[in-house]
Amino acid sequence: MDIRSLVQQLRQPGARAGVGVWLLPHDHLGHEIKLATRLDLHPLDAREMYLARLPAGARFSGLTRPSGHQKLLDLLRVLTAGTYARDCLLVHTVDLLLLGLEVDERERFWQAALEGLPYPRSKLVLTLPKDAHALFPPQLMQRYAALIAQGSL
Repeated sequence: MDIRSLVQQLRQPGARAGVGVWLLPHDHLGHEIKLATRLDLHPLDAREMYLARLPAGARFSGLTRPSGHQKLLDLLRVLTAGTYARDCLLVHTVDLLLLGLEVDERERFWQAALEGLPYPRSKLVLTLPKDAHALFPPQLMQRYAALIAQGSL
């Protein structure tokens, strides 16, 4: 699926799915703010948002602990419950946070993110580099094909 189709699907009135994934081509990396503008999405840096939510003086992310995926899910819950200039967010730098999770925690994160945040106020498009197979394995691409966009804008 292309990104415009995914965004249109997420924005459908009454749509249950609130989170999709865009596997970005390499030439799009670092240009997420421009891409968000072209797609009429609100850009959001997940890493900055996550760090801002840590307690003052925290020295570690807390992602490597058991249930580290819950911390990322909490961030997504906050984002989906929020009100922004646009009804759909382009959430980038998610890959940097996923690197902090253990492999099994990543799968739990994806299952909960793509199945467990129904009918959100704000929809999310999470971006990842297209070849980040360690962060988003091919079997997940097959399972959640209806929520995955690939290719250029």
